[in-house]
Amino acid sequence: MVFVPLRLPDLSPEYNFPGRGHDDRVVMSDSWQLRLYEDRKLLYTAELTGPAELGRQSAPDETLFSQHPAPVGRRVVIALKDEKSIPRRCVLIEPLAEGGFRLTNLSSERPLGLPDDATDLKPNASSAVSANALLSLGKKTIRLQKTDGQRPPLRGLADATAPPGRSSHAAVPPSGAGMRDLVPWLQAAMDVLQSAAGSADFFEKAARAVVDLVNLDSGRVLLLKQDEWRPHAVHTAPRVVRDTAGPASSHVLNRLRQEKRTFWEAPDSSLPNAASLEAVEAVVAAPILDRNGTVIGALYGDRRQGTGSASAGPITEVEGMLVELLARGVAAGLARLEQEQTAAALRVQFEQFFSPELARHLARQPDLLKGRDAEVTILFCDIRGFSRISERLGPAQTLEWIGDVLEILSDCVRAEGGVLVDYIGDELMAMWGAPDEQPDHARRACRAALDMLARLPELNDRWQSVLKEPMGIGVGVNTGPARVGNTGSRHKFKYGPLGNTVNLASRVQGATKYLQCKLLITGATQARLDDGFATRRLCRVRVVNIAEPLELYELVPGDSAGWLEAKAEYEKALAEFENRRFSSSARILGNWRLEHPGDGPALLLLSRAVQCMVEEPDPFDPVWVLPGK
Repeated sequence: MVFVPLRLPDLSPEYNFPGRGHDDRVVMSDSWQLRLYEDRKLLYTAELTGPAELGRQSAPDETLFSQHPAPVGRRVVIALKDEKSIPRRCVLIEPLAEGGFRLTNLSSERPLGLPDDATDLKPNASSAVSANALLSLGKKTIRLQKTDGQRPPLRGLADATAPPGRSSHAAVPPSGAGMRDLVPWLQAAMDVLQSAAGSADFFEKAARAVVDLVNLDSGRVLLLKQDEWRPHAVHTAPRVVRDTAGPASSHVLNRLRQEKRTFWEAPDSSLPNAASLEAVEAVVAAPILDRNGTVIGALYGDRRQGTGSASAGPITEVEGMLVELLARGVAAGLARLEQEQTAAALRVQFEQFFSPELARHLARQPDLLKGRDAEVTILFCDIRGFSRISERLGPAQTLEWIGDVLEILSDCVRAEGGVLVDYIGDELMAMWGAPDEQPDHARRACRAALDMLARLPELNDRWQSVLKEPMGIGVGVNTGPARVGNTGSRHKFKYGPLGNTVNLASRVQGATKYLQCKLLITGATQARLDDGFATRRLCRVRVVNIAEPLELYELVPGDSAGWLEAKAEYEKALAEFENRRFSSSARILGNWRLEHPGDGPALLLLSRAVQCMVEEPDPFDPVWVLPGK
């Protein structure tokens, strides 16, 4: 049988152990402190109220020195699972109404040795100890101490700490306060410096300043993560051996968190064994708040006995104010980092879709991304023969090819201030007119579309030897109202438009295949262009799943040879066709085709005119129903 020795050296001969009668009452609201040492080093401090059960780790979520609900009070994990000398449920400690504590051996097999007593504490048995008891549990030493009426009260600043960006409203210092008169001035100067701070080492500087300005042994920046105080920066005075730094006082940090004020604790020389256990001589802590005034951390410093500190005096109010000033600096630095990280994340996200200039604009005004109605121009661009070519190239080379093509096409969009909405396989979708207003959005989109056509020879030169055929594209452009905003989800951001305008733009791009031309725009887009754009009206069409017919125009580069003649001849033939003069229309188009066999729309209109001559439709509808998307 393994015995866990439990020594009670602090028991007074005059102490009268309460029995099991009326006077042996456990006080559930009594506060007390537990300090755990190993090899004379303080490993853990806990401020507890009511009963507490000590034991070894029994579940993965029970980390060392963590606290968890227990059948009676709290459970405190004081050893890891492989430390077999400590039972999983070792001892229950209960504060008593008449002072002291009652200890209960929770082990069902192992007695707790009481070397100062002739009788061991048997399994499930109980015994009482004094209000200041020093116990030994294996290699660990545990100190129990009642805090009510014995622990010196914490001192604190009168006002709560102000969140970043807000001023403190401290009372005017009394006459003769000395250095305290300067503190408000220092705060004002620090607020100015905080707003312009750009360095990332403010954690280390704050921890070092606590040590240097308040003459402490160690300074720490503690951040509150998942209800645990985690050190983010630590600075130790040169005179102090780093290994002697103990854990932060949970008593001080709990008060700080509850009241959002700076607190400090004076030396406690009256407590027994303080020197032998390297007790904290003095401690100070100031809250670090976020913009909403929530405690997210603490600037903490302490001075320990036996370290050779030049001053062993208590921490003063001026020093407490200085620490709070430094904590506000850390809070402002954290707020700045959070703002910069948010802006950087937004900028990275935005620059996937927008120009760098627009991305910076949106980072300053993210509300522009909220859903709203706007007049926009939508462009769809599709790579012709993609499926056939990709089957021949294979996945790896297809990815390289399509990446190069989409990059060139995307450059054309961004050069005109457009938004890259999406890549859909071999198709690109872009938008103008949102999120930033662009009165010339239709002209921008058309210039981008013409630029895409102009870049085709460059792409063909680069990929001809690989593709073994020239590459073509089809571009469709439409203008109209749409609902624009984040059309994705909280998992994936996707800024773009929704509505019939988008659907029409996609159908217009598909119509380029049937009309045998590279670039089509709708009448709504053409109406917003000036005389600098070369267009001709091709026909009225009805596209798949959309009842309302629309006008389609071909857009070509302004310097296209013979364009004015091509426009005049075609539109004259189109007018004849729509007026049911099919023979006249066919004659014009036939003569034109003899000299210009490559005019795809002219060939299509000629075939429609000839078909109508043969069939003589009645009633006649000049609107052409597209056979597909």
